Amino acid sequence: MFDHKLFYFLAGLTLGLSLAFGPAVVRRVVGMLEGPDRVVVYRSVDGHDLRLRVFAAKGEVPSAGAPAVLLFHGGAWQYGSPEAFYPQCRVFAARGIHCISAEYRIESRHGTDPRAAVDDARAAFDYLLTNARTLGVDPARIAAGGGSSGGHLAAMIGLSEGIRPAALVLYNPMLDLSPGKPDHHLVAEFWQAVSPLQRVDSRLPPSLILLGTEDREVPVASAQAFCDAAVAAGGRCELALYEGARHGFFNLRENDRTYFDATNERVAAFLVTLGWLRD
Repeated sequence: MFDHKLFYFLAGLTLGLSLAFGPAVVRRVVGMLEGPDRVVVYRSVDGHDLRLRVFAAKGEVPSAGAPAVLLFHGGAWQYGSPEAFYPQCRVFAARGIHCISAEYRIESRHGTDPRAAVDDARAAFDYLLTNARTLGVDPARIAAGGGSSGGHLAAMIGLSEGIRPAALVLYNPMLDLSPGKPDHHLVAEFWQAVSPLQRVDSRLPPSLILLGTEDREVPVASAQAFCDAAVAAGGRCELALYEGARHGFFNLRENDRTYFDATNERVAAFLVTLGWLRD
C-alpha cells in the first residue's frame, strides 16, 4: 500500500534540502535512498569487516537464481569506495541481474598492498559461491568485474585456481604490470604474481574489456595483448574501444551520461550473448 505520510515527508525533506543547500545535497540524499538492498560481511581479517553491497535483481527471480555481477572499485589499490559502482548496480538490478559492489582492503585505509586486495577479491567471490542460494544467485552465472585496479582484481579471479567466474566485465583494467608499464612501480617487488597478462590460460572465462583510446593508465596495446593471448589460448575476449575517452570514462557524470549509458548497453549486449539477459 502506498504510504502517503512517507511520500510527503520525503518530498518535504527534498524541498527543504534543495532550498537550504542546493541540488548537490539532494542528489546525495537520493543516492542514499537508492542504496543497496542488503549489506553483508563476507570476510573479517586483521580486525576489519569487509562487506558486500547487494543490489537485488528486480522482477521475478528464477528458482535456480538470477545471474550476478560482482564489481570491484578502482583507485590503484590505495583509494576508492564500493559506492563508485552504485550507479551501474542500479542499472543492472533493474535489468534482472543481481549486482554486488565489494569492499576490499586498500593502502590508505588498511595499510595493505595489492596482494591483500587480490586475496580479498577471491574471498568475495567464494562467499558468493557458498551463499548463492541464500542470495538468490545462480552460482553458475556469476561474472566478476571492476574498474581500473578493480578490473585487475576481477581478472585475477578469472585466472585463479579453483572455480572461476563464468564471465569477466573489465572497465579499463590494469592487465599488464610488467616493467615499463604504467603502475608497475606499485607492484615492482612482486609483479609476476599479480600481472594478469602473463597468467592467461585456456580456462579464462569469456571476457569483455571496455577502454578509452586516450587512457594513459591502460594502453590500448596492453588490452589488445590480453585479448590476443586469450584467443590464442582458445578463449573469448572482446575489446570495446571508445574513441577519445580517458581513464574512468565509464563513470556516471553529473552533466554527461554518454559513456555511462554506452558502456551499460555494451555490457548488457555481452550478457545477452551469454544467455543471461534477453535482447
